[in-house]
Amino acid sequence: MAINFDPIFSGMQNGPEKIKVNFDKLVDVQNWSVTEVKITPINGWSGGGTWKKLKLGNVTINAFSASFTSPKIDSVPYVVQVSAQPSGFPEWRRIGVFSNEHPGNMLFFADQGKMNIINFGTSKLDAGQHFDVNDVWIEVV
Repeated sequence: MAINFDPIFSGMQNGPEKIKVNFDKLVDVQNWSVTEVKITPINGWSGGGTWKKLKLGNVTINAFSASFTSPKIDSVPYVVQVSAQPSGFPEWRRIGVFSNEHPGNMLFFADQGKMNIINFGTSKLDAGQHFDVNDVWIEVV
């Protein structure tokens, strides 16, 4: 489908050409796929979630959503593994964690095959406490 930029940009200097170049870089929306990866809790944690990847040509939109429920932990270390790291999940990604029971600066991240929550701000976790992790990011290759 061709887009006529003349009605939009008439009278602009260097505008239509420069903007059209960017539109030309956009992906072919006929070339797309969706991959869904399950996030499975381990080490006594329950819940889970998904990492969905919508690939549109050279652009990938990632949507991560997981909810974890804690087991009882009498002595909470700084780093707690809650899941295994899915293949391809970026180790550079750091995601904030939301919890009604533990407001603070907790982070969720992947490292060496593990998905962890850090900085609980407490020395003990009761069973049944909820931790939500949600994020969206875009990658262009």
